Amino acid sequence: MKVFYLTQVVKSLEHLRAQDRARLERTRTFFEEYGFRIGQKYIKKISPPNIWELRAGQIRLFLCLKREKAFGVHLLYKKTQKLPKADLELARERCKKI
Repeated sequence: MKVFYLTQVVKSLEHLRAQDRARLERTRTFFEEYGFRIGQKYIKKISPPNIWELRAGQIRLFLCLKREKAFGVHLLYKKTQKLPKADLELARERCKKI
C-alpha cells in the first residue's frame, strides 16, 4: 500500500534529524511492502475513521486510509505514554479533508 504525504507532513519531515528521517522512511517502506502484516511494533489502529499510527522509534506518523491508499496526515515525536488529544484531533480533521 503506497503512502502519500500531505504538504504539512512534508514540511515536518524537513525538520527531522537525518537519523530519524531515515528510520521513518525505512518503516514506511516496510509498511508499503508488507502492509498491515508488519505487526503492532510498527503500526497500530488509533481510532475511527481509519486512522493508524505508524511507529518509527519515538516518531509517529498518523495515516488515514482512503480508497486503498494511505495518506500521512500528521507527524510528531511521542514524548509521553498517552497520545496528546490535540494531535489526534488534528489528524482527524486532516483525514476528513481528504
